[in-house]
Amino acid sequence: MIPNPAFTEIMKLNRTSAPHIPVMTALLTLVAAAALTVTSARCEVYSDRIVAVVNGDVILQSDVHKQKKPFIRNFTNANLGVVPPGKWPTERDFLDELIVIALLEQEAAKKGINPDEKSVEASIEMVRKRNRLTQENFLFFLASNGLNYADFRGLFRRKIKLDGLIAREVTSKVPFSEEDAQLYFKKHGVEGVGKRYEELTKIPAQPPPREFEPDVPTHEEVFEGGKVRLRMLTLKLPKNRNRAAIAKAEKKAQMIAQELMTGVEFGTLAKKYSQDPLRDNGGDLGWMTFRDMRSEWQKMVRRMKKGQVLGPIKSREAILMFYLDDERGRREKKVPIPERIRRRLEEQQKKLYEQQMEARQRRREPPEPETETRPEPESNLSDRPKSTEGEEKDPTGILSPEEMKEYKKVRKKALFIVRTEKIRARMKELIEELKKKSIIDVKL
Repeated sequence: MIPNPAFTEIMKLNRTSAPHIPVMTALLTLVAAAALTVTSARCEVYSDRIVAVVNGDVILQSDVHKQKKPFIRNFTNANLGVVPPGKWPTERDFLDELIVIALLEQEAAKKGINPDEKSVEASIEMVRKRNRLTQENFLFFLASNGLNYADFRGLFRRKIKLDGLIAREVTSKVPFSEEDAQLYFKKHGVEGVGKRYEELTKIPAQPPPREFEPDVPTHEEVFEGGKVRLRMLTLKLPKNRNRAAIAKAEKKAQMIAQELMTGVEFGTLAKKYSQDPLRDNGGDLGWMTFRDMRSEWQKMVRRMKKGQVLGPIKSREAILMFYLDDERGRREKKVPIPERIRRRLEEQQKKLYEQQMEARQRRREPPEPETETRPEPESNLSDRPKSTEGEEKDPTGILSPEEMKEYKKVRKKALFIVRTEKIRARMKELIEELKKKSIIDVKL
């Protein structure tokens, strides 16, 4: 028995329902849902210091350290022009990228480009669905890249701001036409177009390459003995098992989970959303002694660290979320992770890695750019005037019939090259303009 009257009253659940959490569910929740941990368990410890100040905004050594992570750096995906394609950046290159990002963010703020919370959340949800990731796998993916949900949200907000500024101040001010692509082709030919396209679409350099190997721990940390103080949030489910009502409750649980990821206190959310007698007290279950708990509760609590959230957990009666508020006198030990669970986690890591590689490869495919003047989709090339010999004629007079035939083979690549080169030139212009009117103090 748990010596807490309120807890005893609330948790009159069947021993096979919510409190009895299978080892697989508990472990996957703790490993994959690292973003639900209020105090991150994946902190990297190193000395921090100021390495640059950009118009009063500070850049720390820890910021440079984060920028080194390929996922975080590639996520911005803006042509900053600091590092040539295919080169792995130096320490100073990483800092220079952050300085440019700071300048662009400051300019975006001046231009009023500031995405609201709803648009950020909606965009993240679109990314998750586009990559066909469940919420659990999405959080697992973030955790495997050293991020929690709040970190990713910050990155995404920054990306939206930068994309908005670049669209307004760069891409919209870069006119190009079919003639530009034809002139480029006439100068460089099929081989030159192909070579330059490969250079521009080269996959960003990564740290020294290695074969992917799933990094699944062999043991997990568990805690025994002592006392714990839990908080609980309850969303009741209809007794008639109405599917629409259950789906609504599940969606609400996910929304609450996302609020937790952004740093809202569990007690605040319990007061706002919980549907049990403890809501007014922030879901506080009080202090409980480990040895007095039922075995199924011991299995749950022994895998929780202070500051960690477990759930949402669905039973027949309710959807539950738990937060370990405090602890006293617990003993930490390491226990082996069952082989079947390790195999499951390895399969998940491999699947997510393959999806990342496929996404990178897709980015190498040439888009169909829209020219500002004389837009001519490739399908319309066959409608152009033909010579007496049946060869395609170029109405601009830039290409001969023979050249026109070869140009058709690489047209999309030539358009991509011309547009990319002009955007890069304008981007460089903008960055130089911002640097000239800024105060930048580099301390690295």
